Amino acid sequence: MSLHKAEQIMVAVLAKITSLTTTGANAFRGRVYPLQSTQLPALVLYMGADTPTLLHSQTLMDCALNVTVEVVIKTTAQADTLLNLIRKEVSIALQADYTQGLSFVLNTEEGPADEPELTGDSEQPISRQRLHFTISYRRSRTDPSA
Repeated sequence: MSLHKAEQIMVAVLAKITSLTTTGANAFRGRVYPLQSTQLPALVLYMGADTPTLLHSQTLMDCALNVTVEVVIKTTAQADTLLNLIRKEVSIALQADYTQGLSFVLNTEEGPADEPELTGDSEQPISRQRLHFTISYRRSRTDPSA
C-alpha cells in the first residue's frame, strides 16, 4: 500500500533540505530532543495542518499541507547573518522544483519566516528561526494515497 500523499511530501521535502551547503546532513524530521553541538547548524522539519481546499468532483480534492522548517544554529555575534544564509539555501532548495518532484503536487508557496529566537542562557546558546511553506496537492477523496 502506498503512503498518504502528505507523508510522500514530507519525505520529498526532507530529501530536498538534506545536504545543503551550510547545514550538510544535519536535517531531521519532527525532532523533539535537543540537538547536540556537533549537529549544528541544523534543520528540523515539522508537518503542520493538512487542509482540504477544493472539491473537484466525486473523486478528486485539493489540499494544502503546511510545512515548517526550523533553522537551529549556535548563537554567534552574527546570528542573523547565518540564519539568513541558511534561510536562502532552504528557499532555493524548495523553490527549485515547486512540485518537490511529485506529480500530484500543484505548488509550493513560501510563507512567513518567524522572528529569530536568540537564547544565550544555557550551556549551549542557540538561535532558531522557523520558515513556513504551504504545499498544495491533489488526491483522491476516497484514498489519501491515490
